Amino acid sequence: MRLNDKGFTLIEMVIVTAVFVIVLMITASAFKTILGQSTKLFRSEESNIEGVIGLEMVRHDLQQAGLGLFTEPSPVNYTGEALNAPARTYNDFSAGTEPPRPIVTGNNVAAAATDPDGSGNYTLLANTDYLVIKATTVGTSKTAQKWTYLAISPPNVTPNSWPSTAENLGSGDNVVLLRRQVSAAGQSVTLEQNLSGSPNNFSYAYSNTAFAQYSSSSNTIYTAYGVNSSALGVVDSSAPRMPFNRADYFVAQPTIGSNTPDPSRIPAICAKDASGNPSPYVGILYKATVNHSDGKLTYLPLLDCVADMQIVLGWDMNGDGLIDCYSNADGTSLSGSPASCVAPNGGTVLNALSRANNASAATTPNIRNNLKIVKIYVLAQNGRRDPNYTSPSSIVVGDTGETSLTDLYDLAAKGLLNYRWKLYRIVVRPKNLFSNE
Repeated sequence: MRLNDKGFTLIEMVIVTAVFVIVLMITASAFKTILGQSTKLFRSEESNIEGVIGLEMVRHDLQQAGLGLFTEPSPVNYTGEALNAPARTYNDFSAGTEPPRPIVTGNNVAAAATDPDGSGNYTLLANTDYLVIKATTVGTSKTAQKWTYLAISPPNVTPNSWPSTAENLGSGDNVVLLRRQVSAAGQSVTLEQNLSGSPNNFSYAYSNTAFAQYSSSSNTIYTAYGVNSSALGVVDSSAPRMPFNRADYFVAQPTIGSNTPDPSRIPAICAKDASGNPSPYVGILYKATVNHSDGKLTYLPLLDCVADMQIVLGWDMNGDGLIDCYSNADGTSLSGSPASCVAPNGGTVLNALSRANNASAATTPNIRNNLKIVKIYVLAQNGRRDPNYTSPSSIVVGDTGETSLTDLYDLAAKGLLNYRWKLYRIVVRPKNLFSNE
């Protein structure tokens, strides 16, 4: 049998090649589309991961609010807190003896020109809320994460030593000593005065003999909380400026003088204006700790491309353990019946926001006894600009029914429609407030 040895003609080869090229082009186009979608998905997940990591710090600090704070007037003056406005607005210092508020909130900061620290390097985003948390543990040093109690066996008093060496306070650590007492009238926490005055009258240089003056005490619980360290090589190693640490959370834009955005410190992915410059409506969520050395701020960026932050507070005004009403950050807007935001014997949310002492909630509402829950909403950009996408013209920065307490953010008016936006929601019941114990 004779095999057919006829090959392909040139025309057949051209046709096959053309078909192959067409199929390849179609496949490449589909692959490009899939790759583009995958890139968007990856960026979206990246933003979500970033948000979880950064906002976890906010949640942690809110849970710690009030830890290591005293509730009775201080027996000795302390210097103060933040040095410059507007951070200074949230100080609890005038005579230098008032009990500090665990949480302080500012509603819709007044002007974009306001600088958080007076440095000229940042500009607060107008109409965003401001959060201040006070507790020994919100400091960023290792010392601020440590505490112990005094083991009293008269006539000897020695600080407890934990099994893990890393958890123990040590030489160079500055601490405050608190005396906690419980009576029929409630709990009181008093700041102890250091009679030796080292490093100052409201804090102690930690050592095994630092608390010898308490050698005859046996009926009270004493706890020592680390504030900062005076060890060499430690940032902010001055003697404590205040008997606690403080962290401010706000949305700001890095600037170059005269409120001009600084492109070198603003991620390129963040929204741009019509001229290609950073949008004046998008900034960075910062945690800023107040320095003990000078009262200025040390900035720690948490989340990029943030358009808004809003705060809602939940209140138990009658002491039954249930939330009676919600307010905005400064108590000027209330949800539900205004009567539910008034304590049985008088006193409003506005009163509570200005007070932190351990007075009876029935007569003097205050943050420690009446604040039950803190909600924080952060509106952040989710991925790069997409010219083929149009977001809703406005977004409620809050839960359903909270428009009067938060913000209806107008994306159209700010030229931000070609970006996707994610609303992060943090809900915390601060566990160190008496209202949640």
